[in-house]
Amino acid sequence: MAGCSGLPKPCKAPEDDCPTKEECANSEVVRQFIKRVWNYRWTSKDDKAFLDARAKGNQCYVPPSIAAALDELRSSRTIRHRRDRKGKPIRSTGADDYATCVNAVHEVIQEIKLKILDLVVDGDRVVAHIAFEGVDRRADKRTDRPGAFGAKSPTGARFRVHTATFYRVRNGRIAEDWLAFEVPYPGPLKAQAA
Repeated sequence: MAGCSGLPKPCKAPEDDCPTKEECANSEVVRQFIKRVWNYRWTSKDDKAFLDARAKGNQCYVPPSIAAALDELRSSRTIRHRRDRKGKPIRSTGADDYATCVNAVHEVIQEIKLKILDLVVDGDRVVAHIAFEGVDRRADKRTDRPGAFGAKSPTGARFRVHTATFYRVRNGRIAEDWLAFEVPYPGPLKAQAA
């Protein structure tokens, strides 16, 4: 494609589209959120505390480092938008909302790694195209309970799915986000050959 130079009357040279300081700061909030919340490496001590909390009915336990990152990088009124497996829109908010989400994901997926493939920022909006990797294995190592993505039991499969999350950042904190999984929804994973 020839671009502007291919037109009968060439257009002006494009203007620079450099991010503003605010946009750079907003994209850094998202980078830090992914790094410190989702890419945190759970230790055996963290897993023990997680399992002990779960046994007591606490479904919002996260390690202290993740709790500190959540306190710093999102507000207690952050709104999360996503869709359930059937495509129905759902939203949630509250002081423990993100911790409950991280807890639920850690329950069924281990060795989580989110790799930012692309980051686009425009004012207070940041879009992260992400490769979400992990292992369909429960933290409690049980095989008689549900696994990742709706599986009746964990398969032990390594997986990689693409997602995009749209963030709105206000005053240095995530105010709202929208999660979109690849289509079709990944569904239950197949076990890997040993």
